[in-house]
Amino acid sequence: MRIGELSLFSTQYSTGSTSIPQGTTDTGFSALLDERTFSVGDEEALEARKDAYESQQKAEKSAAQDDIISQFLEYSDMTLAEKIRAAYLDDHNLTEEQLAAMPEDERKAIEDEIQEAIKRQLGVDQDGGASSEETANV
Repeated sequence: MRIGELSLFSTQYSTGSTSIPQGTTDTGFSALLDERTFSVGDEEALEARKDAYESQQKAEKSAAQDDIISQFLEYSDMTLAEKIRAAYLDDHNLTEEQLAAMPEDERKAIEDEIQEAIKRQLGVDQDGGASSEETANV
């Protein structure tokens, strides 16, 4: 006996309808299971929808992995100065586009801060020469 055939359920649940009740926001597989009743044909349709849902999830996961891989490859191709710049912008919740759209004086101040961060991390003295530690290692 199917759940929809039990007398405990009202006729609204035994109409054979497979639509999701109004107001439901769950679009995952659990939403498919929450549908009203199923006949043999409906079970096949549900299985087909489940397969389509799983295929979509695999495609989204694959796309996410491809995105991660492309981001890694892009990052690995950066120079050290570019990595420092990207880290600075990320730390300050900025993008290159937002930086470019800033007024000239604000953008120049941030560009100067980025240059100083690069110099600090590369160990370059403020006068443009190598630090004494770098010179000693040569």
